[in-house]
Amino acid sequence: MHALGGHFLQSSAWQRVQKALGQQVLHDRDETWAWTGPLRLGRFPRYLYLPYGPAAASLRDTFGSLQRAARDHHLDFVRIEPLTADVSVLRAAGAVQVRPVQPRCTWVLDLQQSEDELRAGLSAGHRGSINAAGRRGLELSATNDPAAIEVLLGLQRTSTSAGGFPGQSAEYHRAEAAELMPGGDATLYVAEHDGAAVAAALCFDWFGVRYYAHAASDPVVGRKLGAAAPLVWRMILDARAAGHQLFDFWGVEPGAPPGHPWAGFTRFKMAFGGRLLERAGTWEIPARQLRHRLYRLAGRR
Repeated sequence: MHALGGHFLQSSAWQRVQKALGQQVLHDRDETWAWTGPLRLGRFPRYLYLPYGPAAASLRDTFGSLQRAARDHHLDFVRIEPLTADVSVLRAAGAVQVRPVQPRCTWVLDLQQSEDELRAGLSAGHRGSINAAGRRGLELSATNDPAAIEVLLGLQRTSTSAGGFPGQSAEYHRAEAAELMPGGDATLYVAEHDGAAVAAALCFDWFGVRYYAHAASDPVVGRKLGAAAPLVWRMILDARAAGHQLFDFWGVEPGAPPGHPWAGFTRFKMAFGGRLLERAGTWEIPARQLRHRLYRLAGRR
C-alpha cells in the first residue's frame, strides 16, 4: 500500500480500529492498486467508504473491483477519496463530488531538512513559545500506553465545555488507543505543568509519515503557557529522529476568513512551515442510480 502512496486510513492498522468499533471492513488489491474501508449498511443508504483511498497508480484500474463490491453487497454507491488532485477520471466514470468527509487539503512538512532549517521555517510566535517552554515549566513526554488516552479525553472535555471543538467520542479514541498504541502505530504526547496535563496530542506513524491526528489543550492554562507549539515541535523532532520523511498536519482550510471554525488551527499548523497538499476531495460512484439520486436529493433539503 505504501509503495502506491497510500494514507494511514488505508492501512491494516486503521482497519483494526474500524473493526473494534463494530464496522464490517472490505478490502481488495492487485499489483498496482489497493483499497480498504468500512461498509455502511443501514436500510438507506448502503455504501462502502474508502477514507483517503483507493491507493492506485491508475485510479481507473480500481473501478472494476469497486463495482463488484457494490454489486455483491447490494450497495447504493461507493464513496472514495483519492489522494490525486486529478479528477478527470472520476468525472469520466460518472462519479459525483460531494461535501468532504476527510479534509481535502492538508499541510505537510518535509522532515528531510536539518533541525536548523526546520526551526527557520517557524513563525516568530511558535519559535518564542518553543524557546520559552522550559522557562515556563512545561514538561513534555511521549507514551504508547493505551491507558494514557484518558489524558487526552480529559482535556477534550475541558475544551468542549469552554466552547471548543468536541472531536470524536471517548469510545472512538479508546479504540484507537487500544488497537494502535501498543504496537507503536500511535503515540500520545503530553505537556504538563506543575504535574497537571495542559495539552496532549495523538499522532499516527506509517511508512515514513507521521500524522498529527488529534489534539486538545486546556483553554486557560494551556493557552497562557503556549503549550501546543512546543508539544508539536517535540513530535516533529522525534519523527525526524526516527527517520520519517514527512509530517502531515492532516487538515487545513487555506484562506479561511476570521471566524471560520478552521481558521485558528489552520494558522497554527501553517506557522510550522511547510507546504499545502491538495487532494481530490470526496466522491461517490453510483451503483444503483435511482437510490443514489434519491439520497442526494434528500441531502439537499
